Amino acid sequence: GYIDPFGGQQDLKDRVLRAVGDPTARFTEDALRILRGVRFAVRYGLVVEEKTFAAMAELRHLLDALSRERVFTELSGILPLVTAEQLALFAPVLTAAIPELGPMIGFDQRSPHHAFDVFTHTAYVVENTPKELSLRLAALLHDVGKPATFTLDENGVGHFYDHASLSADMADAVL
Repeated sequence: GYIDPFGGQQDLKDRVLRAVGDPTARFTEDALRILRGVRFAVRYGLVVEEKTFAAMAELRHLLDALSRERVFTELSGILPLVTAEQLALFAPVLTAAIPELGPMIGFDQRSPHHAFDVFTHTAYVVENTPKELSLRLAALLHDVGKPATFTLDENGVGHFYDHASLSADMADAVL
């Protein structure tokens, strides 16, 4: 017969992603499981169980020890399917994988032309870009240079002069 000592069948029915046993131990054994968890959640529309999610966020620094090729492989499975909401939810993990995204989170553009911070704007751009990896990568990195080029004019309006050029250079370095 079928043996399910960890309740995996029920988790699948409930659409829950849960680490087997202690999540900290599982992610410490293999940090790539953190990104795989994100990929599974995005691909299958799963909700990450609270302790599993907390361990993913807490141990995200372990991604630094992974080869860039392994990280890229997982990101390649995430980006074509991810929504803006999922990008925001998994931002702590994704910024550990791509640190250049970190300054974008919560960065107020101080512009009447933008309703969102740089990261949220980017998340919506990604979601509304065709589900091709190269296009989604371009969307994800298109404004990565904005925080470094921010200026405020005398009217309190934010500007990002030459951010496109810096974003292209930064995207090239990331890729």
